[in-house]
Amino acid sequence: MPTPPPAAVRTRVGDLPAAFWWLWLAVLVTWIGRFVVPFLTLYLTSDAGLSSAQAGTVVAAYGVGIVVSTLVGGVLTDRVGRKATLAGSELLSAVALLLVPSFASPVGIAVLLLVYGLVSGAAQPAIATMVADMVPPAHRRAAFSYNTWAINLGYAIGPMLAGLLADQAFELLFYAQAGVLVVSGLVVLAKVPETRHVGGRRPQGRRARVRAASPADVLDAPPAAAVPADRPADLPAPRVWRDRVFLTFVLAMFLYSVVYVQSTTTLPLVMTEQGMTSREYGYLLTLNGLLLCLLQIPAVRLLGRWRHEVVLATAVAVTAVGMLVQSAATTLAVLGLAVAVWTLGELGTHPVAQATSADLAPARSRGRYQGTYALSFSAATVVAPIVGGLVLDAFGSRVLWWGCAGLCLLVCVLLTLTARSRERRAVQVLAENEGHDAPTTTAPGGPDRPADRTHPADRAHPADPTYPADRPLPETTPAPATGAVQDLRVR
Repeated sequence: MPTPPPAAVRTRVGDLPAAFWWLWLAVLVTWIGRFVVPFLTLYLTSDAGLSSAQAGTVVAAYGVGIVVSTLVGGVLTDRVGRKATLAGSELLSAVALLLVPSFASPVGIAVLLLVYGLVSGAAQPAIATMVADMVPPAHRRAAFSYNTWAINLGYAIGPMLAGLLADQAFELLFYAQAGVLVVSGLVVLAKVPETRHVGGRRPQGRRARVRAASPADVLDAPPAAAVPADRPADLPAPRVWRDRVFLTFVLAMFLYSVVYVQSTTTLPLVMTEQGMTSREYGYLLTLNGLLLCLLQIPAVRLLGRWRHEVVLATAVAVTAVGMLVQSAATTLAVLGLAVAVWTLGELGTHPVAQATSADLAPARSRGRYQGTYALSFSAATVVAPIVGGLVLDAFGSRVLWWGCAGLCLLVCVLLTLTARSRERRAVQVLAENEGHDAPTTTAPGGPDRPADRTHPADRAHPADPTYPADRPLPETTPAPATGAVQDLRVR
């Protein structure tokens, strides 16, 4: 049986394909302009005159749309394509945001936020699936860390700009984010290739084309008829809703996300009650983003020394400590300390959780699995504003942050108890995905060498982690056209 990729792998920039970096740029642009959601509750309470609980209910309409669109977006990602789903989501989201300031009634705003959620949530499973398609398993943790770094870099810049815009007029946030989404959508359409044939169902026809180290590196794949019928490509797609191991993981990350969402829903309300301004809230978000930008890449190497499961559980526990510090905060300085602590926890949660989700996803249903994983956050955007607003109104901020800390500790215990089952499943999925995933393209001659086009199970390298232990060595070893022996190991 194949063994999983090593826990710690040194990933160079050249090990990731050029298409990944164009996708990275699109993500960065999107998150620089993510102005609306962090300031939405302030907009509803300041301009629309709603209470904390009412604002949470209206924001929940956006969350309902996100829940639906992440699930539908996962299906569309598998059936229509990753690129079309992502670009369509961004462009339609821009249209919806342009319309929100035109409505003054809570019902009208809630309806438009529902529409915005229905189209915007499809982007998340499409992006995660594209990354999993483009990047071999050995490099995925680094790739998702770079992707998270783009999000954090954008988040370090965006909130400061948004705070300045919000002080002038909240409506400017909607117009500015719509413009940024159009730019990101155009980058995707112009530079990011479709990847569905790499990680999902193979295209029909005599010859298929796959992307290698750069968009210019195009290889002719073997005829579809050459794939034996018993290979995973020809088996029916697994049903994600029957995968109890994966669903338990999604549940744990949903509970964590309920706590995480409080940073953009109830935290600004608590700061307003304490006499702080929206600009000061923007400074806290910028602090969060800057710390993540500075520490994310060093954390890739540091945290890579330990198993995914150890990093994830420890990071959630650190988040609990940050919530406890936040419960005692009454000044901007102490709030900054609390943000710094739970930012350290965030370093080990999102990229590691995304990599774990990708490792648990069969290639032919990768979009559906990523859509279901995205549900952990999108469902939290529905639950968290309502629960957080009710607790804040009824019991105050201290009880709210204590509850968040307790929920994090519960998640930590759940992740620890179920860790072994996920590790066993990741080994099984790695075996099933052989022949679907993009092979590692790094060769002694450099990262631009074409990848070996032979099926991993047919490679005659006993040291290769994907070589089946029970398969005898063939008499000859196929080699790529460049003359360099190629395998899936990363040196």
